[in-house]
Amino acid sequence: MSNARVTPGDLAGSQPDTRVTDDWRTQGVFSAKAKAGYAPGLDGTRAIAVLVVLIAHFGLSHIIPGGFGVTIFFFISGFLITRLLIAEREGSGKVQFGKFYARRALRLLPALFAFLAITTLMFLPFGIAPTLLETFSAAFYLHNYFSLATEHLGIVSHMPWGHLWSLAVEEHFYIFYPLLFAALPKRSHLLAALTFIIVGCLAWRLIAIYGLNFPLDYPYKASDARLDSIGWGCFLAVTLDAAGKDSWMRKLIGFWPTLFAGALLAASFLVHSDEFRETIRYSMQGAALFVGILNLFFWRPLSFGTAILEAPSLRFIGRLSYSLYLWHMPIADYLSQTVKDEGPGLMILGFACSFVAACLSYYLIERPFLGLRQKFGSHARA
Repeated sequence: MSNARVTPGDLAGSQPDTRVTDDWRTQGVFSAKAKAGYAPGLDGTRAIAVLVVLIAHFGLSHIIPGGFGVTIFFFISGFLITRLLIAEREGSGKVQFGKFYARRALRLLPALFAFLAITTLMFLPFGIAPTLLETFSAAFYLHNYFSLATEHLGIVSHMPWGHLWSLAVEEHFYIFYPLLFAALPKRSHLLAALTFIIVGCLAWRLIAIYGLNFPLDYPYKASDARLDSIGWGCFLAVTLDAAGKDSWMRKLIGFWPTLFAGALLAASFLVHSDEFRETIRYSMQGAALFVGILNLFFWRPLSFGTAILEAPSLRFIGRLSYSLYLWHMPIADYLSQTVKDEGPGLMILGFACSFVAACLSYYLIERPFLGLRQKFGSHARA
């Protein structure tokens, strides 16, 4: 995506004149129709998501729901990828699978492989080294199931790579999603498939927990139980692209729908039953994000929110979000073994080290591959 700078003033100046039109689709900070290119607010939303994860993992998990940050990542990822696929198909008439998978590989794998190699070297002085199975699962996006196996089947794990489970969930989705997208050119059929994923995952979580007595952490990490968190974002992108002026989506925009989304999200945090949290909670959060993100970007009274998300600092953190997510857990583990202070100082040091590592990864590893990604159709810009 292009990273041309957008300022709060630009956003305010780009708002349509409601004396001329009351079309809700033109009230948004970006086009409801799917287009390639930069979408204001998404980098800032990624920044919020990764900051939630970092704050939770650096000692405040009893206050900050770090898992919700991952859910936001899933939603935004599904939303963005679907917009790009729609734009590609409408522009060229087809989805070019080879280029899609090449872009994904060039975006993710260089930083991931460097991360695995460097963290292995980091922990060797402590006598810690990954097993072959551990390395294989991390490098080939199977670490969510490997993590479950270490917790419940006695499989040996040494490295602080457990957070890679979420990357595995995303990649499992994107292995089959472009094929599904291409096989269902009619939006109604694609929406039906996404609805099946959203409802089916909820049903499977209920069966797994209440019927089969699966471990409570299975629905959190297993791809087959979490794909709906990405599916909600895909659903929003498709419905926005297909929406007309008088679409049913218009009824979801306004004060009361926004209040409902906030209440639904709050309820997902306030109910403390473990069974509820690992079954219904993800569906409630997906629905809340669907309505909340829709209003954040298309209800004019919330346009100030996008202006905040477009702050240069948040956009910068958003661009670093992948590297920040990769590096923060090994850094937290490394500091816990080398620094005695367990107070706020450790959190500040952990944040600082994570940002340094993320910047090095972004500028030295990720950006050098940008030109190659562009050759495969990427719209990313430095």
